[in-house]
Amino acid sequence: MTSLRYLNLSNSNFGGRVPHHLGNVSNLMVLDLHCMYTESLTIDDFTWVSRLSSLQYLDASGMNLSRAQNLNVMLNMLPSLIELRLSRCELHSTLLVSHSYLNSTASNIRKLDLSINKFGREFPKFVENLTALRVLDLSFNYYLNSSFPLYLENLKSLEHLNLHYSSLTGDVVGLSRFLLTQCTLKSLDVSRNQFEGQMSRSNENLSGCAMYNLERLILRANRFISGNLPDWLGQFKRLKYLELSSNKFSGSIPQSLGTLSALEELRIYENRLNGTIPVSLGQLSSLKILDIHHNQLTGIIPISLGQLSNLKILDLSSNHREGVLTDANFANLTILEKLSIDSNLLTLKVISPPFQLKSLLMGSCKIGIGFPQWLRTQKNVSRLDISNASISGTLPQWLDEMPLGPIQKLPPTLKSLDLSDNSISGPLPQNISEMVPSLETLVLAGNLISGLIPYSLWEIPALQILDLSKNKLIGNLPHYKGWGALSSLWVMRLSSNELSGILPFSIGNFTSLQWLQLNNNSFYGELPSTLRNCTSLTVLDLGENRFSGSIPTWIGDLFFLQVLRLHKNMFIDNIPSQLCQMLGLQIMDFGNNLLTGPIPRCLGNLSGMISDETVYAKGYGPQWLDTSIMQVIKGREQEFTSLTFVFLANMYLSGNNLVGSIPKEITNLSGLHGLNLSQNKLTGKIPEEIGGLKSLESLDFSKNQLSGKIPQSISGLNFLSSLNLSYNNLSGRIPKGNQLQTLPSSSYLGGNSELCGDPLSRKCPDEKSQPPTDTGHREEHEEDDSEKVWFYVAIMSGYATGLWGFVGVLVLKKSWRQAYFQFVVMVKDKVLLAIVLGVAQLKNYIDQFGG
Repeated sequence: MTSLRYLNLSNSNFGGRVPHHLGNVSNLMVLDLHCMYTESLTIDDFTWVSRLSSLQYLDASGMNLSRAQNLNVMLNMLPSLIELRLSRCELHSTLLVSHSYLNSTASNIRKLDLSINKFGREFPKFVENLTALRVLDLSFNYYLNSSFPLYLENLKSLEHLNLHYSSLTGDVVGLSRFLLTQCTLKSLDVSRNQFEGQMSRSNENLSGCAMYNLERLILRANRFISGNLPDWLGQFKRLKYLELSSNKFSGSIPQSLGTLSALEELRIYENRLNGTIPVSLGQLSSLKILDIHHNQLTGIIPISLGQLSNLKILDLSSNHREGVLTDANFANLTILEKLSIDSNLLTLKVISPPFQLKSLLMGSCKIGIGFPQWLRTQKNVSRLDISNASISGTLPQWLDEMPLGPIQKLPPTLKSLDLSDNSISGPLPQNISEMVPSLETLVLAGNLISGLIPYSLWEIPALQILDLSKNKLIGNLPHYKGWGALSSLWVMRLSSNELSGILPFSIGNFTSLQWLQLNNNSFYGELPSTLRNCTSLTVLDLGENRFSGSIPTWIGDLFFLQVLRLHKNMFIDNIPSQLCQMLGLQIMDFGNNLLTGPIPRCLGNLSGMISDETVYAKGYGPQWLDTSIMQVIKGREQEFTSLTFVFLANMYLSGNNLVGSIPKEITNLSGLHGLNLSQNKLTGKIPEEIGGLKSLESLDFSKNQLSGKIPQSISGLNFLSSLNLSYNNLSGRIPKGNQLQTLPSSSYLGGNSELCGDPLSRKCPDEKSQPPTDTGHREEHEEDDSEKVWFYVAIMSGYATGLWGFVGVLVLKKSWRQAYFQFVVMVKDKVLLAIVLGVAQLKNYIDQFGG
């Protein structure tokens, strides 16, 4: 064995400690011990490795080295070692303190991989002495929390540096200096860190040697980097890959980027760039990918981009682009595969483009009332989005003559089709499964499609997302055994149609279903028990139908459910306590049913309504899918999109026959934003602990039989902007504090004849009708009121600043306006009410004390 030079034991399922006598194989040059799991193999001491004097390559990735000794001995005693891989080894800073001092002349390591470890506070110092290092990978060290190490400037042979996702902080100027002066550097990845500042502030001059070496620069997702894109980026003559996306860069795109003749990929999306696209970008003859979506770019798209003959991906979506696109804009784009121009103000007047696209996204563009004729030339499209394009009428006959057509003739390779929010009419074809056997996404929401849902639709085996909501479909959902073939379906939206009948038992065959929305139809009967098989459900919306019977106890077994909406049906009996098992539930809407019995006390254990963190972490479906949920907040029914209702926690039990007292356990739901128990038969007192609902914005206990005083703790609800306690038997003084006196008197009036105090005109017995005449007291009172005047001025200024800041974001991010519209509706009442009441109060005080 002494002559053995190559030993590979990787992923061989060995366990335990690596035997030290392996160090007797003195001529070994390559030793590969890497494994998938750190529990498999361990090294407790590196002394035996130091005896492998001929070793050039060592890979111990995936081994548990958290207690390993003498790592420095190994590095000092192996002058032949060229490549060392210690990824996923549970290494931490404390362990490496004893390994800080190395003999720089003894170590010839050129490649070092320390990725996915647990270094904290600072970089491993022994790296400073590895002067021959060419490749250094410290990515995915989440707890590093260190500034950029300046000693890396001393590694004069360094060619590739990967610091991706390592929690690096500090001013980006130090990083810029390193970038501008490092002569050998070819690749730098510092994406997903927390650098801040402006790169353009660097005063360093670009070194002549650095100018001709750098090929890849990735600075994505450093959310605190701002300012203009520096002009010196255009001096890296060999740069092939430049990614500066998901930062806060502003200003215009530098003309100097047009001089990067070797550039193949330019990704600067999701910033705040404005102005026009430089004409000089048309000189990037090697460019394959140009992605500048989600910025604030304006003006026309320069015709020069049509000269990029190597371009495969062009994404200009979600900007403020305008003007007309003609064939000249695409003149030489013969190999273009993906074109994304959606969410702009563009008008298409294309006749005969030279490309054959695989993906075409032009939603919200100005296309005209009919389907573009040039689509007939596209033979390979697999994803097509022509949503919100004002297309109306029936589908053209020429679609039968081409392998592309939204409904009548679809290519067998088509995987995603979105024609939502148009005015397309007519029925779905009966043989749709034969036309698109590979279809994965079908979104036809918001059209005028009529007739029955064909059986054939349920035979598309790859279908994952089906959205036919807001159409004129009729008929029943069939009891169809073939539904079991749709094992991949995870989103089904059939809401707002004219569907009817009993839900078939076969609906339980959709075992992968995560989102089921059948609201606003005419379904009736009891819920089929097979629905309990859909254990992956996160959203179940059956509102606005005629479902009856008891709420099934088995719904509590749907542990992943986050939205349960049974609004406006005919459910009877008690709310089952089994629902308390759905700890992630954040929206419970049982309003306007026939429910009886008490409110279960265990609802106070719903952790999805307790912590804002559990709510905000959730997401629903792909971000591009326009999903929404109806909810009653502040007495009005509003539509919340998938981008906004993830921030909402709401319990709506209004309009039933619930009895008993309000359980104090509900006050544990500190993440709840809306609580509506109105129009029931609740009795007893409002829980004293009501102030525990710290996030509450809307509270409605009206039209019950509640009695007693309003708890003082309600004055601690700082976010409360809508309150309705009317038509009860409440008595006593209305608590003072925060905004309670600014809410309208209608919040309390009606049935509460024993309530008194502001904002009601009814004074409490212990209140004096006349103000005190004492001069000193009056001066003190006036001084206090003067402070109040300035308080209201401050309130008004704060609201105005916040409002205009928010509006500014919407103006600059046009593509998000529609998605956040419902969110604006949700919060505008709070802002406007505060401003109006602040002005009113200020006017009253000025009138009273100004003269």
